[in-house]
Amino acid sequence: MSEKKIMIDVLTPKQALLFGKVKEKLEEKGCEVLITSRKYVELANIFKLSRIKPVIVGRHGGGSLYGKLASSLDRMTRLLKLVRKISPDLVLSFSSPEAARVAFGLGIPHVSVNDSPHSTHVARLTVPLSRKLLTPRVVGKKAWLKYGISGKDIVTYGSLDPVAWLKGFNPSKRILRKYGLIEGEYVVYRPEEYRASYLNVRRLTLETVSKVFLKDKHLAGLRIVIVPRYEIETYRRFFKKHDIVVLKHGEDTRSILFYSKGFIGAGGTMSVEAVLMGVPAVSIYPSSTIVEEYLVKKGLLVKSTGEKDLRSWLRKTVSQEFREHERLLSLKSLGKMEDPAEKISETCLSLI
Repeated sequence: MSEKKIMIDVLTPKQALLFGKVKEKLEEKGCEVLITSRKYVELANIFKLSRIKPVIVGRHGGGSLYGKLASSLDRMTRLLKLVRKISPDLVLSFSSPEAARVAFGLGIPHVSVNDSPHSTHVARLTVPLSRKLLTPRVVGKKAWLKYGISGKDIVTYGSLDPVAWLKGFNPSKRILRKYGLIEGEYVVYRPEEYRASYLNVRRLTLETVSKVFLKDKHLAGLRIVIVPRYEIETYRRFFKKHDIVVLKHGEDTRSILFYSKGFIGAGGTMSVEAVLMGVPAVSIYPSSTIVEEYLVKKGLLVKSTGEKDLRSWLRKTVSQEFREHERLLSLKSLGKMEDPAEKISETCLSLI
């Protein structure tokens, strides 16, 4: 039996973490795996940390609709030439419109992973072109049927995506020393993906968070560690009167999150990471997702709707004692959960 070749298109840091684990499992089973990606500020360092050398094809399209479309068309043309050259047996992506279209056009099976049915534009462009769709059981099959895929082609797994890269993770204080941080004396804040196609925000969460810290003297001694999305100077401008640390783009944030007092999230992935590690977490995400609603309903995540809610949560969190032992137990419990990377690799192998 000849070696099977799989191409994986990686577009975000989360995808790099997840598909890095999938790549390992596929290679253990004798597959040749090629990672493709795009030029994007948040990805370069993640690939270095993951020891992955991707083939860079095109770039991120920015915030405008024209830029997104132009970038997508350019990537599609470039991917077409690459895929024709390497001739993979299967293409895998986290619903990459370019990867899905090229694979479909060349008659190559495309497998899509996705936990975000709220991202309608991406889903409409990828789900109908995918041979299989993998999604967390929490999201379920029903949310995807409207996008033109049969229920029998949807594969669910009994955990959330970050389980794949948190299983077996051992936190280290080395990175805290790099940024001059002390365990339990800072909060981590991840702003929203305000250039995403699915999110139309009028007011940045930066404004809300900076005002809360500026007005509340009880939070004066608490440092803010910001995990940036885009231009770093934007964060310094909003928090110029407060003690902040802005991480490098694509930094491995797992240990920083683990040793924090708490987490303020305006996206999805890091909020889930915090919950899985037992870190107190509040979501100020300007919209809502199925995963977020599930975690809130279970009492694992707090949803804030404004400055008053956020201030109340922060005061409560600051007063709590940092308990490393409890968080280590949370990490240990992940070993009992289904591994998304294993489910994804098994599904891919079943098609080739």
